[in-house]
Amino acid sequence: MQTTPVWLGVGGFMSSKLDLSLSADHTEVHLKVLEQEGQPAVDVALSVEDITRLIQVLGQCRETMLEGKELPPIEGATFTPVTRTKWALQPEASTDGSVLAFQHPAFGPVGLVLPPADADRLMHGLHMHQQMRQQPAKPRGRLN
Repeated sequence: MQTTPVWLGVGGFMSSKLDLSLSADHTEVHLKVLEQEGQPAVDVALSVEDITRLIQVLGQCRETMLEGKELPPIEGATFTPVTRTKWALQPEASTDGSVLAFQHPAFGPVGLVLPPADADRLMHGLHMHQQMRQQPAKPRGRLN
């Protein structure tokens, strides 16, 4: 089993220890809240579906916590690009835009609504990338 300890602090006053262990066959994760201040330890087995639902609920909590606050800029943000996914594109009626949905290996299904102006920007960017790929590589001079 792989074990990843996670420390959580609450308001700087208390901390609890969570231990996440992936089973050898990769079918479940054990979430252990270790004993603390007289409270008994808790061990919960989580399936892929359980983890996906937990991620969704935590995401909804995060979204609610950020309501009314400005989203941070994406420029300069650290992220891990997804290279293995399935995706779909469909119209989105309430904004007259498009929904780009994909399976994120870490987070499960994710969808992004692109209003018409953003969809146009994306189409323009993809068209530019296509043109770059189709142009023959320019000679770079002598290679050493």
